[in-house]
Amino acid sequence: MDKKKELMNHAIHFFSLKGFHQTSVQEIAQAGGISKGAFYKHFDSKETLFMDILSRYNEELNADLSSPYLEEGLDEKQIFIRKLEMEIERTVTNKEFFLMVFKDFPKDSNAQLEKLFYELRSSQLTVHKNNLLEAYGEKAQPFIYDLVTILEGIKREYFFNLIFLDRQVDAKKLAGFIASSIDAIVSQLGEMEPVLTDLPSPLSPLEENFLNVEEKIRMSAPNKDKLLSTLQLLREETAKDTPQQFLIEALWLYLSQEPQIEKELLHLKKFL
Repeated sequence: MDKKKELMNHAIHFFSLKGFHQTSVQEIAQAGGISKGAFYKHFDSKETLFMDILSRYNEELNADLSSPYLEEGLDEKQIFIRKLEMEIERTVTNKEFFLMVFKDFPKDSNAQLEKLFYELRSSQLTVHKNNLLEAYGEKAQPFIYDLVTILEGIKREYFFNLIFLDRQVDAKKLAGFIASSIDAIVSQLGEMEPVLTDLPSPLSPLEENFLNVEEKIRMSAPNKDKLLSTLQLLREETAKDTPQQFLIEALWLYLSQEPQIEKELLHLKKFL
């Protein structure tokens, strides 16, 4: 395990046990066997460390949900249930940490943190939208934003019970119940009309499309590190007041060689 990941694991332990504001950098550094000064070689601040932990959690969850081993011997509906079960299991396993997040960090307490929360939420919505489409196919497409909203609402209330009320629930049973509830709704879609045609995003269309490409890379593309670094360079260059067109074209050419993200790149190109 590299030192940065080790420090993140120690931080999760202390944050969960004592809270973010009551945990010092010195404690985290000491647990990792380094000095306080050496800590800042890995993280700019305790806040940066915290945001990296949140990002890592999201990346690891998405990697698990996109694992090819997950789908072995299962049909689309069973895969959907298994993915729900995995989310529930991770929530229960990390509930002390999430309790600290909700208590110590109102989302508007820090501009960078607020932006990260929005990005993680958009990432989650994209994953759940894709999961629903894979499970229910074309019949769900016209209603996909309604179904995502319903799924998010159901999950949010159950997660409140799991995290804040410390309710003990069997993850497999709960996942099956949620999926059956969505089944019941989907079975009646022929008699209904969509209410939502999209989901509002706090991000700009450009940033939202960058996020969609990033999400697809993390989920399914080989050479993730190189592709993510290239995408970040493209994001930074396009944000400049006077971007260098030749650099944008070179970065775009590299990304476009990856067929796994072709669809997402086409959407992104509309906003560049």
